[in-house]
Amino acid sequence: MDLRRTPAPRALLSLAAAALALGALVGCSEVEDAVRDTAAEAGCQVAQEAVDGVTGQARQAVEDLGADPAGAEQELRNLRDAVATAADGLSGEVGTHLDEAEAALDDLVAQAEAAADGTQVDETAVETAQTELDTAVDELTRVC
Repeated sequence: MDLRRTPAPRALLSLAAAALALGALVGCSEVEDAVRDTAAEAGCQVAQEAVDGVTGQARQAVEDLGADPAGAEQELRNLRDAVATAADGLSGEVGTHLDEAEAALDDLVAQAEAAADGTQVDETAVETAQTELDTAVDELTRVC
């Protein structure tokens, strides 16, 4: 039988090729979804480890501003740097919330620097930064 001259087998071959291509695409989509889910889970794990206890540690450092402003500044810098390191390479909601936490910690570092330099601490700025930090960590926990 010569398949080049018979239209029905040629159509069947085309249909089979299309079905095979479609099956490959569906399989790729499932693999992409699995990879995306795994990456999101890994990102959440990194983020959660970075912010685990950060709000409590930041509050303690703020409480220490009067007694040991240089020590409080260093502690807040360490917290900010840990969050910043975790944020590198993470995107989406997880990355956004880590960036928000980093910004709040940066504001707290600025207030600690002021205290270490003998300048009056802006209590409103400290309270705002702590609230923003709490919100960012809560939202991150919700997302993950």
